[in-house]
Amino acid sequence: MRPLLLFCSAMLATGSFSMEQKTALAPEVIIAYRVLEVFPTSRRVLITCHSPQGTPPITYSLWGSQDIEVAKKVVKGHDPASFSINVTLKSRPDLLTYTCQAATSSGTRTASTKLQMYWELWAKPVSQLQADFTLLDRGSGPRVEMSCQASSGSPPITYSLVGKDGHVHLQQTPHYGQPANFSFPLTETSRWFQCQAQNDVNVQSSPLTLVPPGQLPKGPTFVLAASLTSIAAIASGMLGWTAWTRL
Repeated sequence: MRPLLLFCSAMLATGSFSMEQKTALAPEVIIAYRVLEVFPTSRRVLITCHSPQGTPPITYSLWGSQDIEVAKKVVKGHDPASFSINVTLKSRPDLLTYTCQAATSSGTRTASTKLQMYWELWAKPVSQLQADFTLLDRGSGPRVEMSCQASSGSPPITYSLVGKDGHVHLQQTPHYGQPANFSFPLTETSRWFQCQAQNDVNVQSSPLTLVPPGQLPKGPTFVLAASLTSIAAIASGMLGWTAWTRL
């Protein structure tokens, strides 16, 4: 009986391996979104559905809460399907849940994970704020340019150029996913600045950065670079300049 037991074990192992292979090769459906417009109680959103391993033609369906089919599109190639929809704030977060379903001509149907639009569009805090300072001399005098952007957070996000004393010097609310860009001239004294990002959930500030004082010296580019290097060495280890250039 031992050979028979070994044979049965081998058959079971082979069947298990085959099942694992089929599971691994199941087509994945990816759901993603991008905010197009922001309104007081709604957002215009572009939702994309994509099954990279699926065999075309693929029928993509966008499903909302309570199993309601929102839209359907047939894609003949390997490109994703895009759906532009208006998402309105509801009283219950679960009413703003979306999923994608991909169906191939062979009958295979695969669904994506759920996209919780309420938490994405109305309740996501500002996080990973990045502020980059650049010192430039364009001929009309030295200026400081700052680019500020949070990697995530529910729109709209308002960015502010804030001094060490808390005074707001400049403010912008760019389109969602775009950075805020501030530009201001150097003064006779050094000053501390930081970027502040705020939405309806929270406020986040970047570290304070010291902006050096005075006019940039005239002369060749290498003299300018050397002078600015000296300023940077004297000022502070917290300097965050991305470039010291004379354009």
